[in-house]
Amino acid sequence: MNIIIVGAARVGRELAQYLVSMGHAVTMMDEPSAELTALSDRLDLRVVQGDALSPALLRRAGAENTDLLVAVTSSDEYNIAVCSLAAAIFAIPRKIARIRTPDLLAEASALFNGQALPIDHVIAPEHITAADILDLIELPGCVAAAMFADERVVMGVAVCRRGGKMVGSQLEALQADGKGRVLALYRQHESVRAFLQETLAIGDEIVFCVERSRALSFLSAIGPLDPGAKTIAIAGGTHAADELARNLSSRYRVKLIEPDAARAQRLLARFDSSRIELFNADPCDPDFIHEEHLDDCDRFIAASPSDELNLIAGQLLKRQGCPRTLAVINKTTLSDLSVLLGSADVDLLFEPREAVISALLSDIYQDGVIKLRLFNSGRACAAELMVQEGSRRVLGHKISDITWPSGVVLGMVLRGRKLLPCSNELELQAGDRLLVFLPDQAQLRRLSALLRPRVSWIPKVRLWS
Repeated sequence: MNIIIVGAARVGRELAQYLVSMGHAVTMMDEPSAELTALSDRLDLRVVQGDALSPALLRRAGAENTDLLVAVTSSDEYNIAVCSLAAAIFAIPRKIARIRTPDLLAEASALFNGQALPIDHVIAPEHITAADILDLIELPGCVAAAMFADERVVMGVAVCRRGGKMVGSQLEALQADGKGRVLALYRQHESVRAFLQETLAIGDEIVFCVERSRALSFLSAIGPLDPGAKTIAIAGGTHAADELARNLSSRYRVKLIEPDAARAQRLLARFDSSRIELFNADPCDPDFIHEEHLDDCDRFIAASPSDELNLIAGQLLKRQGCPRTLAVINKTTLSDLSVLLGSADVDLLFEPREAVISALLSDIYQDGVIKLRLFNSGRACAAELMVQEGSRRVLGHKISDITWPSGVVLGMVLRGRKLLPCSNELELQAGDRLLVFLPDQAQLRRLSALLRPRVSWIPKVRLWS
């Protein structure tokens, strides 16, 4: 597929890297910069420097033969304009835009429907970040999680903690009751083979697949469930923090701390009818922490624009007695450094980039891929794929008789409204939705090809009159 990416900031660069690895022909467009020039030396893609709102420049980028345009600059207006230009002049079939403005997102169904504005998919990083953090709050012990099969199945990564019911037992026993499946085991960040015979130890990272209604029961075997949260404090300053506060306020008492006075005034009007308690203060100020009893909160989430402030605030609140703290980290290098230094005072470091890139790839990927979620710093992924009619290499065959790509681990199958375990005797049918884990996300291309119809297959229904 021929793809143009407009915007060479971090999201654009990482998206380009994944798309190139999948075999797509990628052209990157942005204003001239050293980073953009270096990108063409590092990746097998084409770079066009300049204003993407220039029809001549878009034509030079190959817009006339492009299947997909992705606009991910920091300006919503620019992204919308580029998509509109691509549709009006070049009739590019699919357009994806990054949109961050809350007012635009509130009217998304009316605006971004392919008619009012020619945009097929909208990516809202702040909404994605807020939704992922909300999942982590409600799934104790998880360091990453995503919902699949119409939100009925959780696939994620959980850390084994002291007090887990199955600590010291074989992993095979963890899935004996059929409530969930263990898909992989990482010990000291290294993958373990033949893991079902391994004894579960504190600190082990388990990749799992479980029905959402049974997730807490499954996770209680890995580590003790935290007492139910009642009060959550959020260090804000970003759209993600605002969205998270809004989502949480219906279930929890929420304290949102906004350091910027002007921004706090704007939020005051926006949250006027909500239950959110808004403070204009420094979340690292010890006097403020004690005055407003932040140390008595059940959860503290540091989601400011500064990674450094998030780490410091998370560590400070943890030392003050807050049971669970989470810091949002956008710089991978800083996150890696924190792991190496053993940043034990923060319970969880959350990197939004994996969730955002996963959402983009889910919208871009075709070939029967319904949804995917990157894990393990983007090296692994969980995916939901459709078994298509005409897939002769898998249809009617037992799972044990199919030659799967290297490393693929099967989780569950959604057949109609039924969730089925991937037993060796199960025969796949057209329309089945297969949930899998791939330690090497590059194998997703081979897996999707396996589930597609062969080139020689002729559909039963006539497509012509």
